[in-house]
Amino acid sequence: MKRTVLFLIFLFCFPLFCQAEASEIGVLVEDNNEIFEAPEINSSQNEISEEQGEKTVQASKGGYAEVPPAKKPRSIDQEKAKSAAAKDENNEEEENIRMTIKYGIPSEISEKLDDLIKNEDPRFTEEIYDLFQVSKNSTIKEKILKYFTKAEDPCLEDFAVNLLNDPYDEKNELVKATFQYISAVKTKAAVPAVINLIESENENYFNDAISTLGDIGGASEAVYLVEFLEREDLTDAQRQILMRTCGKMHAVETWDKLVDILEDDEENAFVRMYAAESLGLMKVDKSVPVLVRNFDATDPNLRQYVIKGLENFPDVVEAKATILQAIRDEHWKVRQEAIKAVKEMEIKEAVPYLIYRAKNDSEKVIKEESITSIAKLNSQEGNDYLVKQITDKKVGDATKKKIIQELLKVNTVGEDEILELAKDCCNDDKKKDLRYAIGKELTKYDRSKYAEVCSLYLSSKDTTTIGIGLDMFKMGKYPSCEPQVHTLATDKKANTGLRARAKKMLNIEDEESADAKNSDSKKADEK
Repeated sequence: MKRTVLFLIFLFCFPLFCQAEASEIGVLVEDNNEIFEAPEINSSQNEISEEQGEKTVQASKGGYAEVPPAKKPRSIDQEKAKSAAAKDENNEEEENIRMTIKYGIPSEISEKLDDLIKNEDPRFTEEIYDLFQVSKNSTIKEKILKYFTKAEDPCLEDFAVNLLNDPYDEKNELVKATFQYISAVKTKAAVPAVINLIESENENYFNDAISTLGDIGGASEAVYLVEFLEREDLTDAQRQILMRTCGKMHAVETWDKLVDILEDDEENAFVRMYAAESLGLMKVDKSVPVLVRNFDATDPNLRQYVIKGLENFPDVVEAKATILQAIRDEHWKVRQEAIKAVKEMEIKEAVPYLIYRAKNDSEKVIKEESITSIAKLNSQEGNDYLVKQITDKKVGDATKKKIIQELLKVNTVGEDEILELAKDCCNDDKKKDLRYAIGKELTKYDRSKYAEVCSLYLSSKDTTTIGIGLDMFKMGKYPSCEPQVHTLATDKKANTGLRARAKKMLNIEDEESADAKNSDSKKADEK
């Protein structure tokens, strides 16, 4: 009888029990033809459990990487195309490049590709992509990979991932270019193949594979690298690159491990250095006190890398204070790193320190680095100092060259003083070297106020000075200077090379070429 009663109670309560359970796990419950939606699980509970360590990031594993689908190049950047076209010496240059890509031999194509990469010229993207699909030449493929690496265009991902799955029969240069390409376009699909190459124990691939994983990987890949770091068969060089890569990945999951390595006096010195840099690259504030206390190290290389780490904290007072004091460090490497850091962190309070070092440091490299930072910081005190150096006749030409280079680069002050100095140099052959140096800097910029100096350079009797003047004209296309360039192009007594360049710039045809064309045309008419 008791069993019967218990059974009946069970039959009555079981549906209610199921409904309660279902509502707790977030499913739909049906009762009397009505549907009730149970509450969702609170996602913050997962976050809390992860913070409590119940859920950990698992290390990635190697394997065969799935090859992405083929894709076409991105649309051409018209602004960049226009800028590249402006650098052509004549109207025929674009078509000549196009024909070379389509019909040239490898050495001709390779030379053109180098120029296109250097100039970031996107006008021939389609032709270059089509060439890659048919070329059997490893050097051409390598150059084209570099072209699309510079453009960060993922159109060759399928080729790149496929090659890294099995690179062993390819030339090392092509494999290296492929790693660089994968890094630039951030092809995460390549991760399994890259890990395979790390574990292959092939020294040709190890460093590039580690570096590439740092560029394309995330937390799981960082954990993999830290676990890999525990291997006892690694060389010091391998451990160093592993350490630098961990920092580059900003993987806070490895923070405790890196602190232990940094503060281990028995650890390899270079590994400790890169641990300091890596802790900074993670950009977590708790790294600052760790780095500051390690700035007391007797090894200047470690102090240098502590500064590298601290420069990632421009808003932390303790980091800035340590870097300012590092400008006064006894070792030049530490001073140099600190001077670079204040420039990147824009610490204008450093200007008096920098002026002192520019005037008094025993190392030329420190003086020049100080000038670079003063110009970049663009403070009234710093600018006044630099402009005064340009106009002071007692200051050496080498110092003036460096100041001019940096001021023109940031285009803040001193431009009028620089142009006046250039004019003075044009009339003084004892200042030829300074004249050349200033002219070469002016050729880097298209600024209308340079036209007068361009004219003076073109008027010179010195061949090198005229050549620099042509470079200025090519960049600025100054209308006021065009008659001088035309005179040079048509002057039979002028230097042959300069004359040829002037003709190209103005699209003036050689007399011999014109005669040949007229002769061919005449023969055609006679027939």
